[in-house]
Amino acid sequence: MTMKFVKFGILSLLLLPMLAQAGDDGKAMIITSGEKPAECISAVHVNQIDGKEVKVQKNGFDIDPGQHTLTARAIVNTSFCKAMGPATGQNQAAPLEMDFKAGKTYYLGYDHSSPLRKDWKLVVWKVEG
Repeated sequence: MTMKFVKFGILSLLLLPMLAQAGDDGKAMIITSGEKPAECISAVHVNQIDGKEVKVQKNGFDIDPGQHTLTARAIVNTSFCKAMGPATGQNQAAPLEMDFKAGKTYYLGYDHSSPLRKDWKLVVWKVEG
């Protein structure tokens, strides 16, 4: 068994309780720990919601439905996707504005598929529900 499958299995076990509750209380679920290194998507840590500093769970959190602006940072692994330009270690993405729907689960990540660092951005790469 490869390390990739072990990591996915552990991540799945951690997220199952959160996913089972998604939408139970009329909220949307944001998953921030999912990543797809081969597709140049890194996990993120949300540090602001609607311009206010927040402390949310590292793996994911609930959010009230509606329009929100999220700010996050990521530590990018460039072993699959090479980059040009100055490296900064932690990458602060431009805020993402999105309308979140109750009962849905959103996978938030940092898309670093462009070889130009200036084109990297915060994205919702998958929606469930």
